[in-house]
Amino acid sequence: MTEEHPDLHEGDKTGKWRDYLKQKCRKQLAELSRDYPHTRSLYIDYRDVEKWGKDGLALADEIVENPGKVMEDIYDAVIGNELVKPQDGKPPKAINIRFTGLRKKITLRELRHDDVNRFVSVDAICIRASEVRPRISEAIFRCPAGHFTVKQQKYGKFVEPDICATDGCNFKRLELMPKRSKFINQQTLRAGDRNEGLRPGQQQQTIDVVVLDDICDTLFPGDRATLNGIVRSTQRVVKGEKSTIFDLYLELSSIEIEERDFAEVVISEESERKIKEIAKSGNPLNQIALSIAPSIYGHLDIKQGIALQMFGGVSSTNSDGTVNRAEIHILIISDPGMAKTKLIKYAARISPRGIFVTAVSTSGPGLIGVTVRDEDGRWAIEAGALPLADKGVAAIDEIDKADKDLIANILGVMEDGEVRITKAGQYRILPARDSLILAGNPKYERFDKYADLVDQINLPPALLSRIDLFYIMVDSPDPAEDEKRSKHVLQNRYVAECRAAGKLDRVSEEEQTAIAPAIPQDLLRQYIAYAKHIMPIMNPQVREHLTKHYLTLRGLTQPNQASPATMRQQEALVRLAEASARMRLSPEVTLKDAEIAVTLFDNCMKAVATDPKTGNIDLGKVGQGQSQQKINMLGAMREIIQNNPKCSQALLLAKMAERSFTNEHSILAALNGAEHAGDIIDRGQNGHYEWAGK
Repeated sequence: MTEEHPDLHEGDKTGKWRDYLKQKCRKQLAELSRDYPHTRSLYIDYRDVEKWGKDGLALADEIVENPGKVMEDIYDAVIGNELVKPQDGKPPKAINIRFTGLRKKITLRELRHDDVNRFVSVDAICIRASEVRPRISEAIFRCPAGHFTVKQQKYGKFVEPDICATDGCNFKRLELMPKRSKFINQQTLRAGDRNEGLRPGQQQQTIDVVVLDDICDTLFPGDRATLNGIVRSTQRVVKGEKSTIFDLYLELSSIEIEERDFAEVVISEESERKIKEIAKSGNPLNQIALSIAPSIYGHLDIKQGIALQMFGGVSSTNSDGTVNRAEIHILIISDPGMAKTKLIKYAARISPRGIFVTAVSTSGPGLIGVTVRDEDGRWAIEAGALPLADKGVAAIDEIDKADKDLIANILGVMEDGEVRITKAGQYRILPARDSLILAGNPKYERFDKYADLVDQINLPPALLSRIDLFYIMVDSPDPAEDEKRSKHVLQNRYVAECRAAGKLDRVSEEEQTAIAPAIPQDLLRQYIAYAKHIMPIMNPQVREHLTKHYLTLRGLTQPNQASPATMRQQEALVRLAEASARMRLSPEVTLKDAEIAVTLFDNCMKAVATDPKTGNIDLGKVGQGQSQQKINMLGAMREIIQNNPKCSQALLLAKMAERSFTNEHSILAALNGAEHAGDIIDRGQNGHYEWAGK
């Protein structure tokens, strides 16, 4: 006997657990007594056990090495000592013993045969979730003589007794009694390694997870969590024959769902000090922009936009329950060979939850998720690329080649931050709060400098109107810039060759510094994760400045015409300003942040939506997919054709000139486009037009 446990013998594990529960779990036991059977789980923190008296370490070690025996001991301590007393006065039929807070976490790819029957803690992402179904845990059989036989059932194959368990009874044909048997809710998950933990080229490892009783339906596809449970194994059966290979699965004990974004990024004190230095340097935006894809020369404006996108705005909820999205969306349309793919790949790699896909090799279900049948023939939801990148950056290349279904799926993510899967009677909403960075080529692969830029972008107006920052990359020869670009690329290639050959001593320190990122990649990832916890608030100056800018955008519209500038542009500026404040680790969005947002937004719009005739910004090119001038021109055509039966081309051009549309080439181009769209019918033989559109 000891001073701490005077009534215990050295091997009395049940007694030790009884004393631990009485000392450390009084509140939980009282809640179980009050709420049973609605609450049926007793959670025990591994770290608390470890610190408990002289026996704590031994008990904690046994949790890891022999979890099944420990659960039995704790259950016996609870039931045998009546530590849980339900309101109905009857002893509880079942109490789930669940462990949390293991100090050591491993990855799925680290699981080996030595871990079978041990308790482990893994960081994973839920890929698939089946329906919740009852599973028999204790089967009761009856023989023709009326005797009952009890058979415990484990995960997997249903086991029937060979013969009646009653002495002297030899009946072999026994009948299952479902009403007398015990059932428990079960759900099967498919969990995988997190994307951020994979090295380039590594395949994601997966494992089936068996979830029982009251923690079913807790995790959904796309959720990241720490899974605590016992590693089990089951033998493979191939074409009816047992294999020498065994599959591992996890018998789940508890789930620790992350409450904070980017919690998986560990930030040391030294890194925190460096992050604060950069934030207070006066111009963190440029430093971060120069650290994005440093091997790619130039494009500072695009890199600044990507930098703000990675930090993002603040997600908030209005008083009426509507949510203000925080994600910043970017579109890059580029001539071939301008390194747009490398840029967006780098953005996805920097983001702690980044993912990169191409529209030509990804289907709609692959992007949002799919309903599949599991091994038991039940329907299960499997998350696609966008839910897996929840709260991260999703880079989609070749967006101009995406089909209508793919675009429709992307639109829901851009606006609502979620995807909806409806199939086979299943309806699920999965979170997909992604910052999208889309890249593609012009309609004819290269931009025609004589044609309107936006007319060469093969994307629907609904998508364009949801873009916060829109970049055009035109490959125009410039001897001075081309020389700088060539030298930069070759210098990077030379240093890479020396590194591969193990001869970095041939590269001077000055040459290495010239091409090195201003902020190392690992530190930049930590910077983003650290800043995500900053929730800046706009001050009155910012609100006034953004209001004036919005009125300016609205004022660019011609009188008596609908304005393509909407609150979407206003909200985009707010997100950009919030991201700038986050980058400075500031709790307040200042006028400087608002000016940065306005400058970046205006520069994008000038490059994309400037009317070559007037020099004014025409947001209709982005918000409506065509310029306001073209919309006005089509409106005039419709009115003329409808008011002049059998309107000839000559009459149309003359009437258009009366309305100040004198560019014959533009009128005929618009006429040809309206014919292809089916709005105008050319009767040909009679030489007149009819309006068939709405």
